[in-house]
Amino acid sequence: MIISIQQPEYFPWLGYFDKLLSVDKVVFLDNVQFKKRYFENRNKIRTYQGWTWIVTPVLTKGRFKQKIMDVEIDNSQTWQKKIISTLTLNYKKSPYWKKSGEKLCELISKPYTRLVDLNLSIILFFMDKLNIQKDYCLASTLDTKDSSSQLIIEICQKMNAKIYFSGKDGKQYLDEKEFINNDIKIIYQNFKHPEYIQFHGNFIPNMSIVDLYFNHGIKGVDIIKENNSKVFH
Repeated sequence: MIISIQQPEYFPWLGYFDKLLSVDKVVFLDNVQFKKRYFENRNKIRTYQGWTWIVTPVLTKGRFKQKIMDVEIDNSQTWQKKIISTLTLNYKKSPYWKKSGEKLCELISKPYTRLVDLNLSIILFFMDKLNIQKDYCLASTLDTKDSSSQLIIEICQKMNAKIYFSGKDGKQYLDEKEFINNDIKIIYQNFKHPEYIQFHGNFIPNMSIVDLYFNHGIKGVDIIKENNSKVFH
């Protein structure tokens, strides 16, 4: 069985869904430290002028070491209204907005306290729209004790996985000898970003899955798969 272990990112980019398509099960890594100014509470969408951030504000003051699963949304700000307005303004004329735009806005409008609940709702929404059916669980439910490479190995063991699908940056920090010692094979992602038609105009890469879906609907899966490649270790 092949698994990936992915942080529950915010409106993830295409490479995130490439990993989902490449595995049998996914573990959402919610029990590691939250990183500010990363992609856990913000991401990029296409606009008429180029691109912009969509952001959900979170409470961080005095909470430097908080884990992703503990991060609370700053609901004193009108973030939902702003995101819905930004998405509607920039995608209401896209080919697939009428099909799913209103449903996404309804999802965003629901009451959320924790960031992880919002992020998982968004990820699962697009998995459903793209017909990506995978078993999943939260790392916080697995009662893990280790960190770094050992954490990944421990999760693989608890999931009875013999193959771990890693992002390409895993080469920089994974202790490959430890994986060999524990009879776990590593596959490194080798995702090449596809170029696709964006109704706004000239193509800009590295946008949220929002952009691919509202431009191409379920056909977005085929666009991702065209660049779905792996490097075995």
